[in-house]
Amino acid sequence: MSNREALLATINKKRADRIPFVIRTFFLPFSQVEREARNQGLALNYMIPCMYTSMPHVKVTSPVLLGMWGVTKKTVGRITFETPVGTVWTNQTFRAFAGAMEGNLDYEGIGSYLEGGLVKKPEDWDVLKFMAEDLEYEPCYKYIEFFKQLLGDEGIIFTFVGYHSPYTMLLIEWVGAARLYIDHAKYPEKVESVIEALAKSYEKQYSIAANAPADIIKYGDHIDEVLVNPRIFEQYIIPEHNKFARMAHATGKVTAIHCDGRLNKLKHLIGKLEHDIIHAITPPPVGNLPIAEALDLWKDKILWINYEYHFMGAEALKRLLLALIRSVVPVSQGYRIIIDASTERWVPPECLRMFVKIMSKVTLPLTEEEIDKIEKSL
Repeated sequence: MSNREALLATINKKRADRIPFVIRTFFLPFSQVEREARNQGLALNYMIPCMYTSMPHVKVTSPVLLGMWGVTKKTVGRITFETPVGTVWTNQTFRAFAGAMEGNLDYEGIGSYLEGGLVKKPEDWDVLKFMAEDLEYEPCYKYIEFFKQLLGDEGIIFTFVGYHSPYTMLLIEWVGAARLYIDHAKYPEKVESVIEALAKSYEKQYSIAANAPADIIKYGDHIDEVLVNPRIFEQYIIPEHNKFARMAHATGKVTAIHCDGRLNKLKHLIGKLEHDIIHAITPPPVGNLPIAEALDLWKDKILWINYEYHFMGAEALKRLLLALIRSVVPVSQGYRIIIDASTERWVPPECLRMFVKIMSKVTLPLTEEEIDKIEKSL
């Protein structure tokens, strides 16, 4: 099987000849190590948007920074949103090249930047409601088509619905955890009105994404049990995700939710999601839900595993990866999983080499004897 064939077989719940192993192109610097890795079967994952997003009645002002692409640790500038009902602002951190090397994305979004996000006073929620109601979307499929042709048999294309669902849009992007939790208790009508406005706006995205020519459609949400407790997950996450999944499934699409945090307290609720793939699930010791347990619990799900152990070094990576592969033998013989070298950040060359050296030897169905042979060969 080609890389693409193995990935498509797995996400469509058919039997591939190996556990597909992959990396997001953004985190794979062109290099000798990259050539070696791809020659040994490392597949590629392009993340390509499927729509334009705008707020035509909101004036957004963001600083133009001199030396934006320099190697700077941190540059802070103010971003403002001016609307007919008021203005909100926050300080935003720009990390440019240094940020890309260290992970690029600030997962707390603008909601955690220095000044506590866009909401400073109760009236700011009215501004956010206007912003949510002003969001407009326009299909843009040409880039997906281009990169699919460019990619060929080397991997697959993701597209996505936003980065977060309505509640976590506030939690991570617009407001921040502390302010959201406090204001949701003090001003529930205001907060709920923004959540409802975002949910109504997102329905415009759903049909655009559901008809995109990508291989997988991912609905964002950096789900973590500390930030999103079971009550919040059941009330705000499941309904929105299932609404989208049903629409996308009606067009024959494969869908995913991004769950890269601690999931043990949410594991039974995650099983109620109608998505095909749990994307970026991170095994212990970084996460807290063992992959074997998740496979046994979610028998109709594909697990796209985020292998975030590069900070431990190549030897620890080897030990933990072999243990992970060994753990799934009794549950699935290695089927229903894809292992990603990184869904979040750049991978050190020595760790990528070790990751690929192991994964290139893994064929399906897995057996204990085969894993023993792989371990002895390293």
